[in-house]
Amino acid sequence: MKIYLYLEKEEWAEAWVNGGKIPITPASAYLADEREGVMTPDENLIHKSEVPIPSLRQFGFDIGGVRNLNMSGNRIIKNVNGIEEVTHVPDIKNGSYYKEDGLILSFCNHLSPATALKLGKVICVELTNIAKTKKQLDKRLGIRGEMKKCEYTEDHQRNHFLKHKDDAWQDEYRIFWKSQQGRRWVTIPSGTAKIVWTSNSKV
Repeated sequence: MKIYLYLEKEEWAEAWVNGGKIPITPASAYLADEREGVMTPDENLIHKSEVPIPSLRQFGFDIGGVRNLNMSGNRIIKNVNGIEEVTHVPDIKNGSYYKEDGLILSFCNHLSPATALKLGKVICVELTNIAKTKKQLDKRLGIRGEMKKCEYTEDHQRNHFLKHKDDAWQDEYRIFWKSQQGRRWVTIPSGTAKIVWTSNSKV
């Protein structure tokens, strides 16, 4: 399994290749109103439900910051010109809709100059052993993270590894540490990665 990391400045590759300190940033730092580069409007959103929970506002339910939501059998009854109209509110079982921040490192599953350009990056390194690197980072952060490939969907559901299909071009592989800490700087050893592309190369 080859995992790549695109970087904004060539000098940032130094720590990955020869050892040094790297920043690990909160997921919320990548939250924006519009999708552009690494920024998305639904970063750090946890949304799990049969229907979009914000859509319940049309029925008078303004629900946010909720976990393990269960609701069933709800109806809205209106009398219109002497005729009773019944609207059934969608049932939800064990639904969640809330923000959850944490520290993330985002990698890519493929090597592509086009992807680098779209991300606004100028250099790419290949991780020599991503599993080993995660163990080292877990130890330094004092937290056990979760690591896997991101998936992409057309529907409303989201989590730290489930993103909108419009982000699928990023082909992201992510490590997430559930934490309320701000940016952390951690030291990684020499040989963590090797340079495989720069904006001046002809790959």
